[in-house]
Amino acid sequence: MYRIALRMLMGDTTKYIALVFGLAFSTMLIVQQGSVFTGLMGRTAAKIDSIPQADIWVMDPATRYFDERKPIEDTAVLRVRGVPGVEWAERVFFGMGTARLPDKTFASVLIVGVDRHSQLGLADRFEAGRPEAITEPDAIFWDHLNLPIYQQVKAGTTMEINDRRAKVVAIASSPRTIMSNPTVYTTYERALDFAPGERKRLTYVLAKVKPGFDPQQVAAEIRRVTGLGAKSSPEFFWDTVKFFLKSTGIGINFGLTVLLGFIVGVAVAGQTFYTFIVENTKNFAALKAMGLSNWTLTGMVLLQAAVVGVLGWGLGTGAATLFGLNITDRSVVAYHMTPQLMAASFAANVFTVLLAGGVSVRRVLGIEPAIVFR
Repeated sequence: MYRIALRMLMGDTTKYIALVFGLAFSTMLIVQQGSVFTGLMGRTAAKIDSIPQADIWVMDPATRYFDERKPIEDTAVLRVRGVPGVEWAERVFFGMGTARLPDKTFASVLIVGVDRHSQLGLADRFEAGRPEAITEPDAIFWDHLNLPIYQQVKAGTTMEINDRRAKVVAIASSPRTIMSNPTVYTTYERALDFAPGERKRLTYVLAKVKPGFDPQQVAAEIRRVTGLGAKSSPEFFWDTVKFFLKSTGIGINFGLTVLLGFIVGVAVAGQTFYTFIVENTKNFAALKAMGLSNWTLTGMVLLQAAVVGVLGWGLGTGAATLFGLNITDRSVVAYHMTPQLMAASFAANVFTVLLAGGVSVRRVLGIEPAIVFR
C-alpha cells in the first residue's frame, strides 16, 4: 500500500515538483537568512573571538559590551596579575583615529595597540609585508577588510594617523567586524600616540587562568580584589551579542524575513498537497472500498507528506549551504550556519508537512467509498 502511495504521489509530476520546491524555497529562505543573522551577530563580537588565548577580559565596571570602552588605570594590569588563579595578564588598547590615505582621502580606523613583547591581540594572518617589523619606528599593520577603497594602501605605504606619521609594514587579514572601518595594528605605546585621549588610557586587560581554575570564579575574584569589571571571554562575547540584539532592529528585521519564508512554505505546501489529495479522491475511495483501514490510509498520506518534506528540506539546506560555501570571515556578507539553525529549519519543515498532512488526512478519512461507483 505504501508503494502505491508513493506511485500516486510521484505520478502527478507537476504537483510533486511544486510541493518539493515550495518547501525547498521556504527552507532555503529560513536557513539562508538565519545564517546571515547569526553571522552578523557573531561579527559584533569578532574582536573578542579573535583572541582565543585570553580567558578573561578586564575593563571598567560599567562596560556592557565590546564597543563601549571606558579607559582604566595602567596599574590595573599589575593588580590583575596579583589575583590568585591568574597565569598571566597583558594590556591591550582599542581606540579610533583618522587616517589620511595615499589619494588624500580620509578613513576612520580602529586602532589596536598590543604589548610589544607578548603581541597578544595582534593579527595572525597576513597578505603581504613583514610581520616581525611591528617594533620598527612608526610601524603599523593595515587591514583593509577586502574593501576596494582601502586596498590602495600597500606594504611600504606611508600615511598619517591623527597627524602622526605611520608606515605600513604588513597587510593584516583578520576577521571582519560589524563595522566597515579598516583596522590598524601597532604597539601599545604607539597606539596611545595615534589616539590621544583621557588621562586614563588602558582599554582592556586580557588574562589567562592557571590550569585547574575556573575562569568564571577567577573573574569574580578579580572583581572583588580590584574593583574592576571582569568577564570570561564567552560571557563578554554573548553580552556584546545580546546588546546589539536588544538595542538594534537587526533581530526584528531578520525575524520578519524568516517568518515570511515559513508562512510561504506553509501556504504553498498546504494548498498544493490538499489539491493533490482532492484530485486523487477517487483513488483513495477505491482503496477504502477494497477494505483499507483508516489507519493505513492515514499512514499513506503522512508518508507522502514526509517524502516531500524531507526532499524539500534537503534541497533547501543544500542550496543555502552552496550559497555560503565561498563566504569567509573576510567577506562583505556575514554567514554562519549552525547546527541549531539546521535543527530549527527541520522542525519548521516537520510542522509544515504535518499541518498539510493533517488537513489532507481529514479529507481522506471523510471520503465515502461509494463515490468510486458513481
